[in-house]
Amino acid sequence: MKENLIISKTLTVFEGGLNPGRIKAKSSGRHSDCFVFFLSGGSEYLFDGYSFSARAENLIYLARGSVYEMHISEKSRFICIDFEFDTVEPQKSELFADISPDIKNKFIKALSAYGKKNPGYLCGIFSVLYGIYESAVKSEVKQYAKNSSLFAEMTSFILKHYTEPNFTVAAIGEFMGLSEVHIRRIFKNSVSCSPVAYINYLKIEKAKNLLRSSNYSVTEIAESVGINDPYYFSRFFKKSTGMTPTDYRRKN
Repeated sequence: MKENLIISKTLTVFEGGLNPGRIKAKSSGRHSDCFVFFLSGGSEYLFDGYSFSARAENLIYLARGSVYEMHISEKSRFICIDFEFDTVEPQKSELFADISPDIKNKFIKALSAYGKKNPGYLCGIFSVLYGIYESAVKSEVKQYAKNSSLFAEMTSFILKHYTEPNFTVAAIGEFMGLSEVHIRRIFKNSVSCSPVAYINYLKIEKAKNLLRSSNYSVTEIAESVGINDPYYFSRFFKKSTGMTPTDYRRKN
C-alpha cells in the first residue's frame, strides 16, 4: 500500500453483518475509501483483473471508486470505517492478512468513539485511522519479506531444473503449492521480471558460458540448456543477444 497519503476526513464507523450470497457493487464504484476488519466469517472480493478472499482477523482496504462483487460463503460480521484519502490518484483495493494483533482493538475503539461522539471524538478516530493505515503499510512490508523467502526457494528449484526440456512455470507452481498468478506476482515484487524471463536469462547465460569455454557444437549447447531444436535455439539466442551463437563464439 502506498505510503505518505493524507487522511482528509472520516465519514462513518459501523459494525455490520453479511449473510451468505452474492453482492454486486454499484457500477459507479465506492463513494469513499474504507478499511474493513472481519470479526468472523469472510467474503471473496472480485475486482477487474484480480480478487482476494478475506477471512476473520483480516484487514481490507477498499479504494474509493473501486467496483467489485462480493461472494459471501458464510455468515459474517465486520467493522467498517469509511473515510477519504486526500488524493485524486486512483488507489488499489488490497487485503492484508499478516496484520498486527492489536488491529481489532483499534477498530473497536473507533466504533465506540463514533457511537458516543464525546468532545474530540473525531481527533481520536483520526488517530486510530492513521494507526490502521500504518499497520497496513507494515503488513505489506512483511508480506514482501515473506515473498523474498519464497522467491529464494523458487530460484533454488529453478536452478536445479531449468535445463530440463519442457520445464515450465507450472512445474514451479506444483513444487511450491502456489498458483502461477502468485508466482508471477512474487517474481515481479522481487526482481521486476516474469519467471519465464528469469528462466530464459539463465538459459542464455549458460549458453554464453559454453560458447566461450567449450568446443561443444551449437546443437549440444542447445540441448544442454533444455532446447532440443537447434534452429529454434539459434533464433532464441539471437533475439536475446543480437547475434547468432556462431557469431557470439567467434567474437568471444
